[in-house]
Order: sequence, then structure tokens, then C-alpha cells
Amino acid sequence: MIELQTMNEIPIYTIIKIEAEEAEIPMLTFYVKEDSMDEPEEISMEELTAYDRNLGIGDQVIIGPDETLFPLDMAENLGMFDEIDPLSQISETDPRQWQMEWMDNYMDALEELEDSTTRK
Repeated sequence: MIELQTMNEIPIYTIIKIEAEEAEIPMLTFYVKEDSMDEPEEISMEELTAYDRNLGIGDQVIIGPDETLFPLDMAENLGMFDEIDPLSQISETDPRQWQMEWMDNYMDALEELEDSTTRK
């Protein structure tokens, strides 16, 4: 089960305030605080992503590898508390690397499907 302070040394934050940002893409600024922090940390993320993750004031969250907030249950389901975090394999210099790898795998699968249907 989830410990409320830290899981495998990953800090757990509490959302204390949410503000809308004036931007072309609807964004929200979340003010999160860890028990040991004096000042809250600001995390900005797309409003739609925040809505999908059902984030609200008082929720306990972690900051994910993409610098967005994840509720604890989602983070646990994604394996973020596991000993080896699969998301840690993403290069820090190229945050879109996983998208390129996924697209390569998708295109390979499409080519295989096309080959299998044209051989008949």
C-alpha cells in the first residue's frame, strides 16, 4: 500500500492552490508543498492533462519524470514507485524520445501488417 510521506524516496506533495494561466493552450499552475518544505513549488501543466488526472486541492501527488503531477494511485499503477522506473530510461536530453520509439514500433507493425495482407 502507499506510504503517505515517501515511496522509495520519491517525495510526495500536497496540492495547496491551483491558478489558471493566461496562455494559448489552457494551462494551470499548481502550488504543491512537501511537509519538509517552507515554500510551495510551482508546477505548470496543461488543463486537459490535469482534468484527465482528476487533480484538486488537497490531493497528494508526485512530480513525474515529465515534470507534471501524477496522483498517487496513477503513479503506482504506472510503476513509478517500482525499484526500476521504466520511465527513467527516457533520455533527459530528448523528452520526445519515447514518442519517436513508439512511432518507429507502430510503423514497423503497419509494415508487417501490410506485408502479411499482400502475400495472400
